[in-house]
Amino acid sequence: MKNTHDLFAQTDRQVSVLKERIARQREVIKRAKLEGHPTAAAETIQHTLHQSLRAFEKRRQQLFERLEAKRGAEKGWGR
Repeated sequence: MKNTHDLFAQTDRQVSVLKERIARQREVIKRAKLEGHPTAAAETIQHTLHQSLRAFEKRRQQLFERLEAKRGAEKGWGR
């Protein structure tokens, strides 16, 4: 099983990947609109990507808080 630090790093990478995908999807939508194509499906995908991003950012924050609590406990242990 992965430790909290590894999970945080993995989740952080997933957040970065999603941000890149959202940016690419934004360009796809922009290009489709300029060319007169329908964009409903692409916009639905973008909405789903944003929802996923929010979920991963929430998970990343939870993992960060767990890491901080662990660091605080380790500092207190050494007193």
